[in-house]
Amino acid sequence: MKLGLGTVQFGLDYGITNAAGKTPAPEVHAILARCAANGVDTLDTAVLYGDSESVLGHHLPRPHGFRIVGKTLHLERELPLRTALDALRDGVVRSLARLGEPKLYALLVHRVDDLLGPGGDAVFKELIALRESGLVGKIGVSVYTPADVTLLSERFPLEIVQLPVNVFDQRMLESGTLADLRQRHIEVHARSAFLQGVLLADDPNKLPPGLTALAPALTTWRQRLHTHGLSPLAGALGFLKGLGMIDVVICGAARLSEWSEISDTFATLEAVPTELFKDLAQADVNRIDPRRWRR
Repeated sequence: MKLGLGTVQFGLDYGITNAAGKTPAPEVHAILARCAANGVDTLDTAVLYGDSESVLGHHLPRPHGFRIVGKTLHLERELPLRTALDALRDGVVRSLARLGEPKLYALLVHRVDDLLGPGGDAVFKELIALRESGLVGKIGVSVYTPADVTLLSERFPLEIVQLPVNVFDQRMLESGTLADLRQRHIEVHARSAFLQGVLLADDPNKLPPGLTALAPALTTWRQRLHTHGLSPLAGALGFLKGLGMIDVVICGAARLSEWSEISDTFATLEAVPTELFKDLAQADVNRIDPRRWRR
């Protein structure tokens, strides 16, 4: 498992526990320099992440060895399909221009319904055309649920999937989704390793109002970490490494100090047996899907 940098905080004030806000330009430059120095070569971004692409384009060293993963605009269903597909392609071209790059390492469909809807086959053909034209390397999708993966992997020859997985959200493990992706030789990028910082929270009793239901699980999590001599970072990342089915874990940071702590922890990371935190999996999707959180 490799470490990758998520850049949503470069373009947006993102994260329910993020008190630092959007990452300032000097910090962006420093974080990218730290990544380059430590061999972190995967950057995850999207046109919907505010001005993240433009910020990256301005601060990326030239030349560089980063692999940039981008995402599509949402398909505009109110338009004729061909017009909507042209807009999707144009969005990729514009993303490359903002990034100052000739090609993306991978392009992910950002909204699952764009592939599962009536125009899905046409969308995937457009992705293939983008790959064949040399604008993108791999093509895939960003998903939220195991059902998404099942439906899409049976319908399309996916090459890369980005999905959520963490100590509290073990759906991709319990459903056999990760094992199936590994068997199909599909590259897996994991996001939400810290559940937007919830797993790193110091005090379970100071969670935002919409997440108070997680307080008992967080207390157990903290106690378990203490028992086994693990920091929250080491526990969260070690759990993912212990799965043995993830290629890249995407982590974000608003400041260099945060990224340094993540990358330093990752550098000496040991795999944590899955069984250690298996009982912390949350069955209530409202607790583990940030789209459902009450802000």
